[in-house]
Amino acid sequence: MTERHMVHKETLSNGCKIEVKAEILRDGSLQMFIGVYRPDGSAILEDHDPKPHLLDMEAALDWAIENARGIGNGQRTL
Repeated sequence: MTERHMVHKETLSNGCKIEVKAEILRDGSLQMFIGVYRPDGSAILEDHDPKPHLLDMEAALDWAIENARGIGNGQRTL
């Protein structure tokens, strides 16, 4: 049986944290979340409806992780 949800959490080298979630809903649709946070925990981005077009759950999760890393790594932190 295929997993119905996946979560990825990571702390980047600059201290920013990312959280990415992918879940297959009962109707078969894919629900995603991308969160990017400063080292103090304040939100840089919380996207509850990213649109990874025509990707399965695993590919959509990889797409979202790369987006989150790009945003987080682009932040200047102390």
